[in-house]
Amino acid sequence: MRTVFHLTTGDPDEQARGLSSVANLLADESVDVDGVAVVANADAVRMFLSGATNADRVRKLADRGVGFRACSNSLQRADILPGRLLDAVEVVPSGVGELTRLQSEGYAYVRL
Repeated sequence: MRTVFHLTTGDPDEQARGLSSVANLLADESVDVDGVAVVANADAVRMFLSGATNADRVRKLADRGVGFRACSNSLQRADILPGRLLDAVEVVPSGVGELTRLQSEGYAYVRL
């Protein structure tokens, strides 16, 4: 099973809860996990900044194979240059487009 998590919130506590859900899925031995992605748009792209509150959690999940994607449109609106993001984060042209693409590839969608 492949799952994509969708984050839009700029609240670090809500982001932490979302990242906990990702970790919980990976730890659930009753689910055969083939791939996990986290797509952030709107204010959630700020969680991918190197000094963000949850940056270490993002790094640890990336080390476990989770793919992280940031919406280019949201980065531009927030005036964030891609070079300020964690190395594990891929910038995609559109968060909504990436969610659509992943769902068309069979990813289950979870909104956080």
